[in-house]
Amino acid sequence: MFFALGLFVTVSVAGVIALMATQDATAADAIYFVVITVFAVGFTEIVELDQVGRGIISAIIVLGVGSFTFLTVNVIEFLVEGHLLDLVGRRRMNRQLDALDQHMIVCGFGRVGRQVADDLSRDHTQQVVIDIDPERLHFAAERGLPHLVGNASEESVLEEAGIRRAYGVAAVTEDDAENVLIALTAKLVRPDLFVVVRLKDARNTSKAHAAGADRVISPSEIGGHRIAALLTKPSVVDFLDVVTHASDVDIVLEEIELREDAPVVGLTLATARLRDTYGINVVAIRRAGVEGLSTRPDPVVPLGAGDVLVLIGAREDLDRLHADNGRPTHERRRPDAG
Repeated sequence: MFFALGLFVTVSVAGVIALMATQDATAADAIYFVVITVFAVGFTEIVELDQVGRGIISAIIVLGVGSFTFLTVNVIEFLVEGHLLDLVGRRRMNRQLDALDQHMIVCGFGRVGRQVADDLSRDHTQQVVIDIDPERLHFAAERGLPHLVGNASEESVLEEAGIRRAYGVAAVTEDDAENVLIALTAKLVRPDLFVVVRLKDARNTSKAHAAGADRVISPSEIGGHRIAALLTKPSVVDFLDVVTHASDVDIVLEEIELREDAPVVGLTLATARLRDTYGINVVAIRRAGVEGLSTRPDPVVPLGAGDVLVLIGAREDLDRLHADNGRPTHERRRPDAG
């Protein structure tokens, strides 16, 4: 379309210049001649044309009308084939991407990627999806998710996804080598980024960790553990499914990171009286700057800023606790960060 537009403008400008140069025509007269000729509305010779002038007008009729027709066809094709809608859609997508902050980047939108995206959406977590296959991203568009077509192992693609403002990356393509490369690229750009890698072959775990992955997930291994748990502890599995995944129940399992000015900072679990005040139970604590999770937290050790409390309770009670003590979402730090 841009070629057609350029051709039309070139012919029109050349016609104006030629008429001014060879005929006794002002700029206004020459423009008038060209416009009424190109748009085929007929004209009266306000300036007497000689043989050269009539030749110029004839050339404008052939070239000008032809280029205008060519431009018209290209504009119609542009509209009919959806290019305009694509352009509007890309601009809207860019605005969505620019607005993301402390979001998750889901790399790969196969079966695992879709499940990750669905769970993040259920938790109202901002995210952007990347996949090299445009067909897969139709599912992302149907879900209203910001998405990008591209190779997530390329730094430019991760930059476009807002990696410098992101909270975490999930490398969940169907290729182990690609997932490891995504983790490596993400860590090179943002060493503090929290990266989760999915592996089909658990033997590649050491490679993923060497690339900087903070967590490595093997669906087959997890599936095996789950099946064994269902066989031996089905009620426990059902309970965990309810409190971590169900959206229609009031009791949930959640984590809250304590901010610096939280009222409970400096208090112990015993003196904070979270159960009495909020009606929630502390299941575990991840102490700031300390690796690992304490599933039997000492009730007399003071709580500190940056500690992460794993809690179970009613949604509204957890919301109250978070409002009073939790670190805002945009200030979250990755697990094990000091």
